[in-house]
Amino acid sequence: MAHSHSSTGAVLFLCAMAAGAVLLLTGLAPTEPAREGVRLPQRKAAYTAQAGMSDGRRGPGQLGEAVPVQTEPPFERIRDFLSTADAAANSALDKGHLFIQLYGGVQALSDRTVLEDVDPQYSVVKLTDGTLTFVNAEPQDVTGHGRSVVRLSRALAGREIPLLYVQAPQKLQEDDPRLPTGVADYGNDYADQLLGVLAENDVPTLDLRKTLAAAGRDWSSFFFRTDHHWTPEAAFIAHQAIAEVLERDYGFPIPAEHTDPAAFTRTCLSDWFLGSQGKRVGPLYAGVDDMEIWEPNFATDFTYSIPIYDTERTGSFSEALLFPERVEEKDFFNGNPYTLYAGGDYPMARIYNLLAPERPRIMLLRDSYACVLTPFLALDCGELITVDLRYFHDDLLTYVDWLEPDLVIVMYTAGSVALDELFDFFPQDAPQPPYALDPPAVEKPALGTN
Repeated sequence: MAHSHSSTGAVLFLCAMAAGAVLLLTGLAPTEPAREGVRLPQRKAAYTAQAGMSDGRRGPGQLGEAVPVQTEPPFERIRDFLSTADAAANSALDKGHLFIQLYGGVQALSDRTVLEDVDPQYSVVKLTDGTLTFVNAEPQDVTGHGRSVVRLSRALAGREIPLLYVQAPQKLQEDDPRLPTGVADYGNDYADQLLGVLAENDVPTLDLRKTLAAAGRDWSSFFFRTDHHWTPEAAFIAHQAIAEVLERDYGFPIPAEHTDPAAFTRTCLSDWFLGSQGKRVGPLYAGVDDMEIWEPNFATDFTYSIPIYDTERTGSFSEALLFPERVEEKDFFNGNPYTLYAGGDYPMARIYNLLAPERPRIMLLRDSYACVLTPFLALDCGELITVDLRYFHDDLLTYVDWLEPDLVIVMYTAGSVALDELFDFFPQDAPQPPYALDPPAVEKPALGTN
């Protein structure tokens, strides 16, 4: 009975795809000579004011900028599209999201490269290599965020605690040639501004964009095709660079096996992950991603405490720091395999290395890029404390005074540098936190979010 129900759904899905193909032939096929570009629908000022972000950014196409039009013959596009439709109907069918899948399939057939969202910051752009991305569409002055990091560095210096700012990469490089015509991204400009302020004030930095670029590989290989995050392999390369700095500049010894990829077992879950961008357009638009599980071959023992959820996990690297329940079943639209690593974004969490408590205590101020890095970095620490200021609203320095870390690392991805809340190190009216393991009184983010 279940097999019959699934087959019926697949047939209905393919019928919907066929209807989309008919729509393409009758309504989307070129009826005039090829043009250099088309303009997306213009938005009125009232819409821009309503849909724009608080910092004034707009989504691609919101002002009607040109995007390229490819005029591949429709029959060839249908042939290429249908070559993947059967697999999608059988393995990716989700009746609750049929409209999204049909919509994405039709957009793929019509070669559309910018898919607008009601919230412009989540408009999806397809790059020339088929990768999906969001864009930071407007230039901004973020030097004030750099000055906030300088203030934090000086406050920590008064406590004899060093600060290291780590610039995580983003999915797009500067002046990325893969962007469609008329679409710009300013995320790397944000990062360059902030790093410039830190350099002027002698705050130590590590730019992981340079680390990944030096690897000499295709930039897109470091990121998921349908998600805005980097892959576990990219995060491991970043961990290698951070470990080198910890040992060289701060005198923290790092065992060689921690940074040796041969000391880890890598398990690939094929076609398992539909990322944040892919969920908005469906798997027929750009496919799905694999997910790799990295597990050390050497002995480990951790306790991972998430106070706000009154949660504690103890065991090996795989038992304590990985969340295998996030990949138990393939669920493209409702699952988030990225949170296999470290579980997601929490206001504060503490990881205790039970086999090496004498190693340094590090506090990491982070965004969602740190999820996949956190388990690797925890190997190098006696205790790793992670704080996400998007959800943590207490007095940060009071927690610093309580926990007394040996080093504070601030690591944000390039696009996140524009987010005010991540640089709110000194809230004006924050209540005094308790000097115990009680969690801050903040609203809980949903488990497994990113």
